[in-house]
Order: sequence, then C-alpha cells, then structure tokens
Amino acid sequence: MSSEEVQISCKFVTRLPEQYRIAPTPIAVPGKLTRYGLSEVINHLLNLDPPKPFDFLVQGELVRTSLEKLVVRKAISVESALEVEYIPAVAPPSEEATGKHEDWVSAVDGSWGAAVATGCYDGTARLWTPGGAQMIKLSPPDSRDGISPAAVTTVCLLPPAPDSQAGSTGCVVVAGGHDGVVRSWGVEVDAKRGVAKEIANQSSLFVGHEGAVKCVSAAPGGERVASCGHDHTVRVWHRDAGFAFDKTADVTAGRKTKTSRGKRRKGDDGDDAEPPARFLVPGVDELPPPPEHLAPLEKELVFTGHADSVSAVAWESMNVLWSGGFDRALKSWDVQTQKNTQTYDVPKAIMGMACVAGGGRVAWCGGGDKAVHMWDPRVGATTGATASLMSHTGMVVSVRWCPGDEHKLVSCSYDGTVKLWDTRGKLPLHTVKAHEGERAMGCDFHGPRRIVSGGTDGRLRLFKLEDSLTAT
Repeated sequence: MSSEEVQISCKFVTRLPEQYRIAPTPIAVPGKLTRYGLSEVINHLLNLDPPKPFDFLVQGELVRTSLEKLVVRKAISVESALEVEYIPAVAPPSEEATGKHEDWVSAVDGSWGAAVATGCYDGTARLWTPGGAQMIKLSPPDSRDGISPAAVTTVCLLPPAPDSQAGSTGCVVVAGGHDGVVRSWGVEVDAKRGVAKEIANQSSLFVGHEGAVKCVSAAPGGERVASCGHDHTVRVWHRDAGFAFDKTADVTAGRKTKTSRGKRRKGDDGDDAEPPARFLVPGVDELPPPPEHLAPLEKELVFTGHADSVSAVAWESMNVLWSGGFDRALKSWDVQTQKNTQTYDVPKAIMGMACVAGGGRVAWCGGGDKAVHMWDPRVGATTGATASLMSHTGMVVSVRWCPGDEHKLVSCSYDGTVKLWDTRGKLPLHTVKAHEGERAMGCDFHGPRRIVSGGTDGRLRLFKLEDSLTAT
C-alpha cells in the first residue's frame, strides 16, 4: 500500500488554553502528512483566521517527517489512536537591537531581567538595556594610565543579594580576564531610565588563579560565583570576598605610598593593610603567589582534579557545580563537602557548558565536531546516555538553556550563527546569522522571550522570541 493511501487514526491533545482545544475524538488523517499538513488540520478544526503554525509531539519527539515514517521508525502500533500533542510553533527570532563595542565581545550574560552584561577584549565590562542602549562601561578598578588592561574573557551578573531591601536594583558585575584576575563592580541600575552608576567602594579583585580565567558563573541566588582557568582549577568565591579596591589610592610600581591607604581586604583598617597588587601585564609580568589572607575562611574554595585547562563552569543548584575542560572531562562538585562527586569522560575538549536548573541534563560544546552534546547525569555513563545536535559548520563555543523551559537551548559558533534548539528534535528551530562573516563568541537567553549574542564584530545582538500565538 502506498503512503498516499495510509490513514492513521490520531487523537489530538494540547495543554493550551481552552480556546485552542479540540474534542479528543480520534480523527483519521493521511499518513503522508508532515507537521505542515497537521497544522492545517488543527487550524481547520479551530477555525483560526489568520491561520497559526503549530508543532507536534509524538511520544515526546517533535514530528519532523511524515507520520507514517515516524510510526515505522519508532515501531508504534497504530491499532489504537495515536496521541499527537500540538504546541505553538516558535516564530523566527526578530532583531531588536545592536550594541557596539570597540573590540571583540567575548561573553554575554542575560540572566538578570534588568540588564544584559557583556565582556570585551578592550578590558571592560558593560551593562545594556534590553533595547540595546549602553547603561555603563566598567573599567578595571586596578588599571593604570598608559597600561592597556587585560582582555575580559568571561562575564556574569549577580542579582541583588537575598538580604537586600525589597525593590533593590543593585547588582554585581563579575568579569574574568587574561591576567588571571576576577574583578567585580557593584552597580546601581535604573531600569526605567535605562541608566546605571557604579556604587562607591564596591569594586573588588579576586586573586588566586595562576593563569587566564576562562569562565565565571553565578550560583543561584547570587551569593557565590565560580571561576575556572588555565591553571587547571575551579574556584568558588563568596560575593563579599576578595579585595576591596580604593580607586583614590596612589599606586607606584606595586607599592603603597606613605600617604596612601591603598587596597585592603574588606573590613581591614590601619596602615598595616596589605599594599595593592601590581597590575599584571600579559606576557610581561608573572602572577604573584595567591595571598594567604585572600578571603576569610569558607569564602574561597579551590577544587583540583582536572588534568588540563578548565574552560567552563555551570551551577546545577546552590550546592552542586559542574566543570569541563581540555582534559575532556565533565566533573560535578559538592560545594559543601568540596568533593568531586561524578566524572564523565567525553570525546572532545570542552569549550562551553550549561546545566538545566535543578539538575537533569548537562549540555556542552567544543572540540572540532561542531556539535552540541547533552547528557543526563542520572543515567550515568551508559550506552545512549549522550544525545547530540548537529547543524553548525564551525566549532561551537557557547550553549545556554532557556530559563523555565528544559527543552530549549541556544548555541553559537565560530560560523557566526546563533541557533535555537528544541531538544525533542534533532534540527534547530531557527538559525540566525547574528555575526555574519565573523565569529560568535557567546550567547544566552534574556528571559524566555529574548536571545542575546556577542562576537568578533564587536556587536551585542538582541533578538526577540515569540511563539505563533503571540507573534504580531
């Protein structure tokens, strides 16, 4: 019997509001129908004008072939009605704004609703409005005239602390650099006016890494931040740790003048405070040994166990941290016990990674396979534990899960594109040529309805996401 003659009895179900529901009575449809034909069926039954595109799920998998091919591949019996769930299709991302930098944009963070953070190779971090207007440009607090600051390689945002007053708009911008130093700035944000200002005496330095910092990541709640780097270590810092830096200090060749109180650990007083650390010039200076008094007890943790550069860190929960590196290993760490609790070996070096909030799946990318990989730690290292998404034509360097939706993620690549995925299918929902002719360096969601990216074209790109029922 030809595919044109095959009829499949389907029961269409949905979780959409009542006006988008149809009677669950089985309906016979041609087996040759793909999602486009099925969408026409739903639009006809709902009498939608104008028609709306839908996507369809069968046993948790997006329909990307004809129904007949899908039931044959999955060996689904059609003796009883096939349950088909319909959901709104995701509309193509539409560009909202562009933010311009003077150098490569190395990283972006959209985790806080009031602003988007970027890190730049000119040594600065910046905050932007969702409309693409620059709120503030943050220079290294320890920079010196005539010395070019080290490139910022990674950035993250810490939202207002849990014990902050209701309605507080003070955040902390954290950036890691090529010089091995993690820096932070306290910033007051006026989201309504689209402006921000640096909070006095809220700049800090976190010194300890003995190589370039590759990634920083804020823990849920913003009390801690993790960092990793070329020194093979993962470090966890408390947001109140590090050195407070006094910008009015007179620093000469790394020594405190007689009249300067210089840089001191938060809470220190008196002239016996430690002198400020000399700014490190990549390729010229060597990193100093980590000071023993870097932070009070339990405000800095150091995890060792990787055999090569650690390039990515991501939090699963407040007490579980994942890391990945050039040693081709994914590792989870219990922050309370400071122990490595799980290790998973992967085929390629890891460049970027992300965790589903609360656990369940880890996504990573890197190496030369141009793919995004996913793994469920609950399954372990069993056969079939890893799934891969293939579509990029260059090395994938960044991946992020969508907040509130464990099925959607975004990735970017040296091919200059940003791709939006639904992990229930193998093909991207949409591909955006965000940095055409250049390399995309970082990507993220800014809430569930916006994606952001940065690249070697010096641009922050912001794209609006809508589904077929809300798109205008």
